[in-house]
Amino acid sequence: MKSMTKSVVATLGLALLGTACASDHYVRYENSGDSFFDYAKVERVDRVVDTVREPVNRRECWNEPRSEYHPSAAYRRDEVAPTVVTNVDGTTVVHSDVVESGGYYTQTYEQQCRTRTDFDTNSRVVAYDVVYNYRGEDYHDRMNHDPGARVRVHIENGYVEVAE
Repeated sequence: MKSMTKSVVATLGLALLGTACASDHYVRYENSGDSFFDYAKVERVDRVVDTVREPVNRRECWNEPRSEYHPSAAYRRDEVAPTVVTNVDGTTVVHSDVVESGGYYTQTYEQQCRTRTDFDTNSRVVAYDVVYNYRGEDYHDRMNHDPGARVRVHIENGYVEVAE
């Protein structure tokens, strides 16, 4: 009789434990009073896409022509006698010329560069609109990442909010 009582008590205990676990399929972490954490099922996730203008620096280079004079061994530089010119208003201007002879010019190229900033336009996911269900009610929140299949929520005095 005593062993039968033990087996009945054990069976009833297991049955009560099974119904207690089956009645609430959410994992609950009690904190204190009316505030606790739980998990809610994510019903839908919509990406929020925005157009973003990003600066892009580009370096532009080109070859600039440059002339250079090379005097030869028979190079001469002569100054022509100055010419004095009197203007109508009475001012005097002295004008003189320099004549170079004997030599040659070469043309080389120098690379010139500059940095130019352009703006590229890209579409980018900036947020996620999440609809989650907690105990039969749907809630909506905007998050900075995709939460996956479930989201951790904080319940305080009956108010439900994402706990991240």
